[in-house]
Amino acid sequence: MEIDKYIVQAESILLNGATFNDERKVFIRNLETCDLLAVPGSGKTTALLAKLYCIAQNIPFEDGSGILILSHTNKAIEEIEKKLKGHCPKLFEYPNFIGTVQTFVNKFLSIPFYENKNRQRITSIDDEYHNYRLDKVILKSFSANTHLKHIYRTPQIPWKYNFELSQTPNQIIDLDTGKRIVITRPRGRAKNPIDWSVTEKNNIEKNLYKIKVKLLTDGILNFNDSYFYAKIYLTKIPIIKKFLQQRFKYVFIDEMQDLEDFQIKIIDDIFFDNSSQTVIQRIGDKNQSIYNSVKENCDWKTRQEVDPENYTDLSIQNSMRLSPKIANLVDKFVLNRPTDYNVVGKFEESTLPPHLILIDHNTTGESLKTKFKEIIEEHDLHSESKNLEKGFHIVSWTTENDNENAICLKKLFPRFSKELKRKKGDFDCLKKHLFLFDREKPTLEGIRKSILNALIRILDLENIKTLENKNYTKSKLFSFIINQGEECYENFKAKLFKWCFNIITKESYNETYEEIKTFIEGENFIGLNWYNEEEYIPKRILASREFINKDFPFISEDDDETEENETDIYPINLSSVHSVKGQTHCATMYVESFYYEYETKKLQVVIPSTKKKPEEILPNPLFNQYQTYRPNKDVRAKETLKMMYVGFSRPTHLLCFAVLKENIQDHIESLKIENGGIWKIIEDLV
Repeated sequence: MEIDKYIVQAESILLNGATFNDERKVFIRNLETCDLLAVPGSGKTTALLAKLYCIAQNIPFEDGSGILILSHTNKAIEEIEKKLKGHCPKLFEYPNFIGTVQTFVNKFLSIPFYENKNRQRITSIDDEYHNYRLDKVILKSFSANTHLKHIYRTPQIPWKYNFELSQTPNQIIDLDTGKRIVITRPRGRAKNPIDWSVTEKNNIEKNLYKIKVKLLTDGILNFNDSYFYAKIYLTKIPIIKKFLQQRFKYVFIDEMQDLEDFQIKIIDDIFFDNSSQTVIQRIGDKNQSIYNSVKENCDWKTRQEVDPENYTDLSIQNSMRLSPKIANLVDKFVLNRPTDYNVVGKFEESTLPPHLILIDHNTTGESLKTKFKEIIEEHDLHSESKNLEKGFHIVSWTTENDNENAICLKKLFPRFSKELKRKKGDFDCLKKHLFLFDREKPTLEGIRKSILNALIRILDLENIKTLENKNYTKSKLFSFIINQGEECYENFKAKLFKWCFNIITKESYNETYEEIKTFIEGENFIGLNWYNEEEYIPKRILASREFINKDFPFISEDDDETEENETDIYPINLSSVHSVKGQTHCATMYVESFYYEYETKKLQVVIPSTKKKPEEILPNPLFNQYQTYRPNKDVRAKETLKMMYVGFSRPTHLLCFAVLKENIQDHIESLKIENGGIWKIIEDLV
C-alpha cells in the first residue's frame, strides 16, 4: 500500500499550502488496528481525510475488498463527501461504504434481517415517529388496563419509550440498563400507596410486550430496535460477519466518544475477533463526549486501555485551532487525561486573553451581542475573510428553560428556536413542516419531502390505511393518487411544485399554508375514496385538526437582525454548545445558563468539614487550576467540565465567557489578568 507517495497531494488539497506535522504523519501512515486520541482543533478529521485520500489512490484492492468509513453524525459524513468526493470518487462507490453507524447497521444488518424474516418492508426507523405511534397504541390500551395508563402518564418513568423485547416471552428490557424492567406503582400523592400485586404487574408487562410486538410487526422501529434486530441477525446467522470482514479491509470510525456501548460492541463483534483480518482505526476525544448525555466516563475504552500489551494508542496533542492562551485554559478542563495528553495551542495569530464578561439577571441578549461586537471590532477580527468564514458565535448549554428567572439562550434571545437548528423529518404541526425543513437539501428536495411527511402524518392521525391495512408512505401515497386518474395526479403534482417553489423562492409561508390547508380539507385529499367504497361518503378532517391548525410563527431567530445584517458584514450566530461541537469559530461567547445550577456554581466544589478534616475547596479550572474532582462524585461539576471544554475550544482568536457576577463576586479581583489571573474582566456592558 503506497501512502507516502500521496501525502504531498493530500496536503495541497486539504491544507492550502501548509504541511502535516510529524504527529499527523504518524497517524496517516499507520495502517494497523489502533485508536487515535486527539485534542480539539488538532486536525484529526483532516488527518483522517488525508489518510483516506492516500488509501483511495490504491483502490481497487486486489482482493476486491473496500473501505468502511463510519461516524456518529451525518455532519461528519457530509464533511468527508464535501472534501474528497471530487478528488477520489471511487471512494464513494461499491465496495466502499461511507455513513453513520446507524445507517450501516440499518443497511447491512437490521433491514435485510427484518425483511427476510417478515417478508415485508420496514415502514420507518425513527425515534420520533416510533414514539408517536407508541402513544397512539397505548392510548387504545388504557381502557383494557388502567394500571398501564397510570404508569404511562407518569413522566418519571425512564423507559417510557426506551424498551425492547426480551428473548423471554412477555418480558421487556430497559435499554438504558440492559436489564428487565421492574414494574412499580408510581407513588403519586399518596405517602404509602398499596403496591400492585404480582399478577397486576405481570399483566402490565404482557400488555407492553404486546404493544411492542405490534409496532415491530407494523414495521415501525426506533433506532435502538434496529440494533435489536442486528444482534439477532449476528447471533442466528454468524456467517454474515465473515462476509462483512471480507468486504471491508479497513474500517475507520470518527467521533468515537459519542458512540453508545451497544454501538461499539456491535462493530467490534463484526470486525474485531481473532480470525478477522480487518484493520479498525477509531478516532475521537473522550473529553468531548456530550452528544446524548454528558457522561463522566464515555463508553469508549481504547485498545490500549483494554489490552496494553498488544496495542498502543496514538495521540495528537497540538491544537492548530487554539492560541496558547486559550489552550492553556482549555487544558484545565480536561477530565479524562491519558498519559502525555495535553492541549497545546499552536495557533500563533492571536495573543488575546480570555474575556470574562460579568452579567446579572437583567442583562439583555442585545447588550451581550453589542459588547461582543465591540470586542471583535476593537481587535479588527471582522476585517479578514477567513475570520468571517469561521464566524462569530454566542453559545449556551441550556437553550430553553421553563423557569422564567433562569438564564438561557431563549430568554436572552426570545426568537431563538432550537428546532431551527435540527434536521428533522416529523414535527407536531403542519406549519413546522413548512418552515423547519432541511434547507441544506439541493433544489426543492427538502421542502417537498417535508410537505409529503405532513400529508402522511395527517393520514395516520385520521387512521386512514392502505387496502392492505398498512400505514401510508410517500411512495404509497403517490401510487394511490395515480390510481385516482391522470387529472388527479397531474393536479397534485402541480400543486406540490407550486407550494415548494413559492416557499423556496418567495418565502410565502402563510399563503402556502392556507393553500395546503384548503387542499387537505377538500375533495382532492381527505375527500378522496381511500377505501374504494361503492357507496362512498367523503371523510372530514377530525383527529388531525390540532396538527393542521396549531400555530407556529414563521420567524427565525435572526429575523429581528435583518436591517442590521443588510449593512453589516458579519452576523452573530446563536447556537447550543451541542450544535457547535466540531466547529471552528473566529470568536465565541459562551453564556452560562441554568441546568440544575449555573456553570460557575457547579465548578466551585466545596467538601464540608468533618471531625477529621476541615472544609476543602477543590481546584477550579476557571482560576487556571487543574481540577481534581473525586471519583464517582461531583457529577454535576464533571458534566460542566466537558460542556465547557467543548464550548471553550471553538475559537481561534477570541473567547468570551459571560457569567453571573453574583456567582464569582468573591473571586473577581484574583481572576483579573493585571492581578496575576488569566481573564480580562469586563464589568460594564453599557
